[in-house]
Amino acid sequence: MKEIVKSLKAVADETRLKLLMLLAARPCCVCELAEVLNMSQPTITRHLQKLLDAGFLKTKKCENFQIYWIEPKEPKLKQLLDMVLSRVREEEEIEELLTALEQSRRREEILKKCGKGASYGLG
Repeated sequence: MKEIVKSLKAVADETRLKLLMLLAARPCCVCELAEVLNMSQPTITRHLQKLLDAGFLKTKKCENFQIYWIEPKEPKLKQLLDMVLSRVREEEEIEELLTALEQSRRREEILKKCGKGASYGLG
């Protein structure tokens, strides 16, 4: 029961829902997410840590960048995530955030250091 509550609490936050939508588009570093959401990196990191602790994300250090991507640790989390994201995709501001992510100023720098391709060399 505690794991279910932890998972639900993790997705019951506007900022974390936005982060999940951005990460559903592609893996991102904290600096990109902070830029797109216009928030500080420590704030973004705290939100990402909650999603990581709940089992929704994976992370990898690449040079000076901490890269996050969606990889639920169990099928039930994937089902929950799919359901939640399908609803969040309908929100108007999500398209604006996804466009801002694609225009991120940090993306080229990250790609140079971490490898070409959408997954930044994560495989």
